Amino acid sequence: MMPGDFLNTSTPTPQTSKFIQSVKNWRTKLSPVFGVIILGIFSYWIWLYRDIILDTFQKIGLVQLLILIALILVSGLLTVLALVILVRDKGYAFGFADGYHSLNLSQLASMIPGGVWGYAGFAGFLWSKGVSKIDSVVIIFLNTVIMLSACAMVGISGLITILGWGYAIVCLLPFIFLIFGRNWLDRLKQKFYPESSRLPGTMALLKSLLLGIVVWVIISSCFAWLLFIGTGTEAIPFWTIVGAYATGYLGGYIAILVPSGLGVSEGLVALMLGPYIGTDKVLAVAISFRIIHTFVVWCNILLSVFLTTRKTRK
Repeated sequence: MMPGDFLNTSTPTPQTSKFIQSVKNWRTKLSPVFGVIILGIFSYWIWLYRDIILDTFQKIGLVQLLILIALILVSGLLTVLALVILVRDKGYAFGFADGYHSLNLSQLASMIPGGVWGYAGFAGFLWSKGVSKIDSVVIIFLNTVIMLSACAMVGISGLITILGWGYAIVCLLPFIFLIFGRNWLDRLKQKFYPESSRLPGTMALLKSLLLGIVVWVIISSCFAWLLFIGTGTEAIPFWTIVGAYATGYLGGYIAILVPSGLGVSEGLVALMLGPYIGTDKVLAVAISFRIIHTFVVWCNILLSVFLTTRKTRK
């Protein structure tokens, strides 16, 4: 199922069906290939920089590692809150647990090479909670735009020092258009989909963006902290590290054929910060942070799978 499939309300023509099927077939063939290649490269990186990675974990120690995990967990819970605000403002009874499970289970689906499966899982869970198909698409779109805009805003510090103001401003345009064009977009949506609920209000959108900014400040600061501990150097300005990490995530997100941006994000961060202390050190710390972050994500996923499965059985 592709994101565009949710909007189809009429029977497609044979030519359109053939084209869609062709795209699906190519995606089905290419996604696993890219996934295997990237996983292979990432595994090679872990083996190549194993000494630096082990040294990083030894330097951080158990107490600081637990603090790091707790901060990453907090950032995930704030992400859930941002989603819940959007859904509730559209008039749905949507609890925090619903948002927690929907994001976790969609993350599980997104790890399948060809990240669109995450959107399919996300939409499916929203449907199961009574959210209409068109509203599910709107919520997923808004949540994606808001979180990526927040990521871009946090990454501005890195973009300014590396690319310049022009690229930073471009990253903000989607959310700016969303805010100023909200009423127009709402009228347009009601014209074609009158059964759908109104768009979330401006205040709800701004609250979600603010939470998204806090999320990316926390997660990027955690990476900066690990980099300082792992390399034992303060040669890189703190906000440059924060901006570079957020920018690297955006690059990994764009690489939709790569599961969870694996390898792409780390490579971009190493490319941007490597000139300061060496690409090998940055890449090793980036891989170490990916391991920690993935551990937290999977703990959340397994908890959601356990709770939802138990509830279904009851």
